[in-house]
Amino acid sequence: MYVAQCSGFLLKQFGASYVRNGTRLASSFGQYENYGRLREYRKKVALWLKEQSGQVAEACARQFEFIAAQRIRRSLQIFHLYTRIWDEVALKEFIKTWRNRTLRNTRHFLMSSIGVTVYNWDRERISEQELNSCKQDIEGIHRLKESTLICPKCHQRIVIDTRQPGVDYCKCYGDKFSATANQDPDGWTPYIERQDMIIWRREEPESGGLFAYKVYGTFSDVTAEDFLQTQIDVDYRKKWDHTARELQIIDTDPKAERSIDSSTDIIYWETIWPRLFANRDYVYQRRWMVDKEKGVIVIISRVTEHPNAPTKPGIYRVTTYWSYMVIKPYTEFHQPGIEFGLTYFDDPGVNIPSGITAWVAMSGLPDFLIRMREASKNYQSYRLLKEDVDALDTSCVTLNEEDITEHNVEDNNEEREEQSETVKRNGKTEVEKERDVDEQIESLTFEETEELHEENGDDDTTDSTDEERV
Repeated sequence: MYVAQCSGFLLKQFGASYVRNGTRLASSFGQYENYGRLREYRKKVALWLKEQSGQVAEACARQFEFIAAQRIRRSLQIFHLYTRIWDEVALKEFIKTWRNRTLRNTRHFLMSSIGVTVYNWDRERISEQELNSCKQDIEGIHRLKESTLICPKCHQRIVIDTRQPGVDYCKCYGDKFSATANQDPDGWTPYIERQDMIIWRREEPESGGLFAYKVYGTFSDVTAEDFLQTQIDVDYRKKWDHTARELQIIDTDPKAERSIDSSTDIIYWETIWPRLFANRDYVYQRRWMVDKEKGVIVIISRVTEHPNAPTKPGIYRVTTYWSYMVIKPYTEFHQPGIEFGLTYFDDPGVNIPSGITAWVAMSGLPDFLIRMREASKNYQSYRLLKEDVDALDTSCVTLNEEDITEHNVEDNNEEREEQSETVKRNGKTEVEKERDVDEQIESLTFEETEELHEENGDDDTTDSTDEERV
């Protein structure tokens, strides 16, 4: 360390540009010319470690498991060896020592395991500020419509790509004028329009030409509660979304309040892609809440990493994804009629031609929203059907238990009848035995009495004879 400091000082004092007495001194410290390069390499290594922290943690976990397995195997080998060599006293002493060592190291082992495998909720949790910042998104979309889709002269709607029924469009500039040329200060440009929905897009910086999309929709036949459940019910999502191959909740925020109006979960989602491409999977955190005071529902999702969802071979893990949705009912949450805003960005990780990307956005996104609308309309039927199935399963279990109980009762009754019959048979036998004994006793008593009477009679005769003699 001191050599490096002295070298740095000497380099500053006697650098290649240092001139003394009009003569440039030759650098005698050429071996330190690469000192700046080492610093750059160190920065690159630090940056690489920061970017590859997940893989480094995974490698450390594997190394830890390998070392633990090796030590356990070695301990078992020593144990088997000593059981053959040592006597009983030495074996007990060895077990006692090994147990004390294990208990002493258990705390460090558990802390290291927790550090490797537990999700850091305090660092990754979606904050309240993010939720609150999205509550005014509907008002922002109305301002976006006003600035990009409303004619300043006639105050009518400007055509985007196709005319929709029930909408009064502007006629000031003829049929050739389109709103796709308009752009708001944030970069949002009208993209497509379908029945009851409008879509804007904006090119994201440093994304390689990828776009973020903003959707505004109005569904008069859907309630806010059903629309929310369609988003958060993963079991129902797998039924109406045919592209969801796997969808499950793998973790829940332990500090989140247990409430029907909010939740924070970690979700694993695998989506099916065409045959020429590998399937994509996502691991993202989703937090949603119902604000009854302001009459809005907010759902925020963003990609994350979780130890319970490692990468799978043959499936591409999407590392850039975020979305937020705001749902606002016209009147009440349980009454039909909502307006919603959805903003999202997704990097599939493959260079797709712009023509294919445009086709997917213009056809796939509206079709998905239409399926979502139909699924929301059918959610109550799904819920009632699920309740009936659960009730039927419960009744089947109850009936089975009743059948088992009735069978046991019948068996018990049969056993009791057999026991009673046995008791009755045994009772008659005992009574008969008692009667026989009584008869025998009576007969014996009668015979003894007669014998006594006979003896008494002989005595009386003798006495009378003696009296007569007297």
